[in-house]
Amino acid sequence: SLQLIKSTLANSENKCFLCIGSYRENEISNDHPFAEFLSDIITRKILITKIELGNIDRTSVNALISDVICTPELETKPLTDIVYRKTGGNILFVIQFLQSLHSEGLLLFSLDSECWKWDSAEIETKTIPNDVIRLLVGKITTLPLHVQYILKLLSCIGSVCAESTLCLLINDIDHCTKESKTTSDKESDIFPSLEVAIDEGLVNKEGSSYHFTHDQVQSVAYSLIPRDERDLLHLQIGSIIMKNMPTHERGNIFFVAMNQLNRGKLVMEDDMKEWVAKLNLKAGREAISLSAFRNSASFFEAGISLLGSSCWDKNYKLSLQLHNFYAEVEFCNGHFDEVNRVTKIIIEQAKSFSDKTRAYLTFIKTLGAQRNLNNAAEVALAALGDLGEPIQHSDMGSLLRTVHVFAKMKDSQFLALKEMDDDMKRAAMKLLLVLAQFGFQNVSNQLPFALNRMLELTLIYGVCEESCAALAIISFVTCGIHGDWNGSSRTGEIALLLLERLQANEYACIVTSMVNLAKSWTEPLRLTMKKLLFAYEIGMRTGEIQDAMGSACGYCYDSFVCGIDLLTLEKDIRRFRVQMSEYKQITSLHQLTPLAQTILNLIGHSENPIELTGEFMTQSKFIEKSNQPFVVQTLIFCSWLAYLFGEYEIASSAISSRNEVEKNSIKKIEMHGMVPFIDCLVYLASSVKRKQNNSASELSEKLEEMKKLVSYSPRNNQHRMLLIEAEVAYLKNDFDVAMEKYDAAIIAAELIGYRHEQAVCNEKAGDFFMSQGNMIRATSHYSCAIDLYRQWGAQAKVDHLCKHVPL
Repeated sequence: SLQLIKSTLANSENKCFLCIGSYRENEISNDHPFAEFLSDIITRKILITKIELGNIDRTSVNALISDVICTPELETKPLTDIVYRKTGGNILFVIQFLQSLHSEGLLLFSLDSECWKWDSAEIETKTIPNDVIRLLVGKITTLPLHVQYILKLLSCIGSVCAESTLCLLINDIDHCTKESKTTSDKESDIFPSLEVAIDEGLVNKEGSSYHFTHDQVQSVAYSLIPRDERDLLHLQIGSIIMKNMPTHERGNIFFVAMNQLNRGKLVMEDDMKEWVAKLNLKAGREAISLSAFRNSASFFEAGISLLGSSCWDKNYKLSLQLHNFYAEVEFCNGHFDEVNRVTKIIIEQAKSFSDKTRAYLTFIKTLGAQRNLNNAAEVALAALGDLGEPIQHSDMGSLLRTVHVFAKMKDSQFLALKEMDDDMKRAAMKLLLVLAQFGFQNVSNQLPFALNRMLELTLIYGVCEESCAALAIISFVTCGIHGDWNGSSRTGEIALLLLERLQANEYACIVTSMVNLAKSWTEPLRLTMKKLLFAYEIGMRTGEIQDAMGSACGYCYDSFVCGIDLLTLEKDIRRFRVQMSEYKQITSLHQLTPLAQTILNLIGHSENPIELTGEFMTQSKFIEKSNQPFVVQTLIFCSWLAYLFGEYEIASSAISSRNEVEKNSIKKIEMHGMVPFIDCLVYLASSVKRKQNNSASELSEKLEEMKKLVSYSPRNNQHRMLLIEAEVAYLKNDFDVAMEKYDAAIIAAELIGYRHEQAVCNEKAGDFFMSQGNMIRATSHYSCAIDLYRQWGAQAKVDHLCKHVPL
């Protein structure tokens, strides 16, 4: 929540956002998250108005008393003087003191005179504690014993307690009170006692829940329980709720019971500790299903604590499960130091390699999330070696040959494959999968090796959940300009088929994401990108945070490619970046950074629109410290921005640098055809400017790529090809053809809704007509371009065009 508020405050576009917060300064230490939050926003030079609230003054106390007893302020002044002198203006103290005066008959309403009366002399002699805590202690201890007990009971449960939870305690309340009563007596005891507490201003009821009027009231009620009885009371409350809770009902009541049981661990018998540890395992898993990863971590940690230091000897299976789940949810929470500590324990204590697999996987994912990709790959390869897996070279040719075996299968043949039952091979499949996932972001042959071996194991030993993830990744890897379109489509189909057959929910996010990234090459991009957002939501629900963040990156990139409004996209990216920071998914955060800065440049939030330096990154430092794929992405956006702002030589230089970096890549970054489209435009613009074509061979290669794209995905690429053809005709002085192609490109871009590229088409048409001396047509196209760029949100480009073209 603090990260979200910080991001919102730091967004310079939010001109009308006011955030009001309150806190007790004496409860916030320097290392408290809120103190760090305040320090950070002060460092960012965000305006803060700090209002320190002390006790209220005498005039305000008089106004309060006057309002409470409906008496003119002039008449309440004598009472106010006494109250203020005894309370010092502490608002809680004032309220509690007035209530105590009323309950003791020192402040009462006279029916005879129809006004409030008080005995000033008696009130003056009244001895009261010198702080509100003592006052509350005195007030609660004068209440009937059964009311005191109910307040203590509520304070154990928390600041809020549902009526349904109290009802579960009714039948066994005698175990806690050591009194024997009938059920009706107990029920008549609890709820009337709560009414007394409400009348005394200690408790409020909202709907079907009771809550303390102030956290100090809860604290005082809890302090009245003798220290040596608190753990036992927590244990009794938890045990009673568990005993009386309907078997079909879980959710919040179950979590309340578990919190009570865990707080009573110091007085548990040893045989009960194992039972409660098992319940913590169950509670943690239920919390995961609700995406409550922090709560689930506390349950798993409590379960581990209950089993003690000898847990691996006495409760091996339960200990293994608790430690594995704890490490996995702490990975989701971004607590990587704790993940490293726990996975190390598992690897040391596990009896077999298959029992170590989950720990290895979690540890490897942790390394990958922090951009330690080489280390992640080394650990994965070492673990595969321990499993006896051959580490051998594979290239894309080998992978495609294996893919064809699957592509030729009919659905019935594929579904007839047996399920993998070899534990060691299943462990290998899991390790190979994480190796493949990190292979995208690292320059190596690990990607084709890992995927090829997964297919081989699937053919020999049968299918497993990881098989559908491998097939989905292959669907994405083999799509694209230089890929196998048919093989990609078929592997995507059987990945979805297998996902449904095995109900492999753990991999629903990555399968949905990868298959739809592949489909987006041939299907309308605006449709498939919605599936990426759906994949992100699946991953967040199931705890596959790394895959969810990868899907979020894909969604943002595809949104940019198809021309989604930049201001809307900026907000989405900021939201995702907050989550990536919160969960410490540094690799995903790094992947999103060049796009985020590009958008700020286009919006106008950078000093130099063609250099990716600003709020999110410094271009030179980012390129220096990044892995190859992120460098390529950066250079793609550099060439695009340079082209848009008319710096064709800089754009051409960025393309040359990118080609050099990408020379040995297994799969080039093509962004659904946007990259070859940019390359063609840059080569053509440079040639037009120099009046000669010095990039003929490069242009010819890119033209062939564009033709291939149009044949497979005309809807996404027809307008791009038409614009390129218009520019080629312009270069060849074939003006009639150029004019026809520009018009066709504009119409095609409008039909698909790519307004940013429709704007480019209009701008280039304006350049063409201006070169022909047709100022009317040129002005018309420039005006359209400016309007479309403005709709897109690219204000920097609007300003640039207005400055450089005649209107």
